Amino acid sequence: MSRIFGSISEAYLSTAQELIHSPEFKCSPRGQTIHEITNYSFTVTSPTSEAILTLDEERNKTIASYYAKEKELYDSGSNLAEDFVKASKFWDKIKNPNGTINSAYGYLIWKLKSAGNPFWQMHEVPYLQCRETTQWEWAKESLLKDKDSRQAVMHFNLPSHQWSGNKDFVCTMHISMMIREDRLQTSIVMRSNDLVKGSVYDFPWFASLGERMVEELKVTYPDLQVGDMNFLAHSMHLYDRDLNIAKKMIGE
Repeated sequence: MSRIFGSISEAYLSTAQELIHSPEFKCSPRGQTIHEITNYSFTVTSPTSEAILTLDEERNKTIASYYAKEKELYDSGSNLAEDFVKASKFWDKIKNPNGTINSAYGYLIWKLKSAGNPFWQMHEVPYLQCRETTQWEWAKESLLKDKDSRQAVMHFNLPSHQWSGNKDFVCTMHISMMIREDRLQTSIVMRSNDLVKGSVYDFPWFASLGERMVEELKVTYPDLQVGDMNFLAHSMHLYDRDLNIAKKMIGE
């Protein structure tokens, strides 16, 4: 099914409508009942990083407030639970034994040097990929080296997150960026996305990455503009406990 929307808010409200009224499955991961659509995808042609607007004005205030806090945390590059708890006590429940958060998206792409060659000292090749670097630097450098590159990929869910007892198994798999006809296309793949507690904050932050990359590349590509945002979730879902919240957001 092809779902194309002009804005992120339109995409969100349509997703809510489908999950409420036309779920593909009703199942209970970890004993918690959900409405689910598998391999759910859409494209937004004019994505922006502004907070999502629903038909529930009171809910919009909550969305805008928490989104601003979470965006600030991500953009700071912190992965410390003590910082995330300031936005929501939920993070304290899923922190690692060492007091860190796995789903610290900003840390994963701007701070953690998980890309590059760890043995770069053994080589004399001068360019960036021969040293340990961040995912963001890898993606940006890939696009600077080759405007038509297909290698500008940033990974979020890492093999190091696959351990028994992990309470914070990162939902986003990867983000890919490509420049086509002077538009930066951003594609996001998630293993799992919760309509009420996840996507309402995730969608605009993903859009902010496209905006940020365009700004950083404009020195080299002055005509570059933000392009489509493409989204795929292997499990797009709505918990039964949040059903009434979702209904109010679509005006029911």
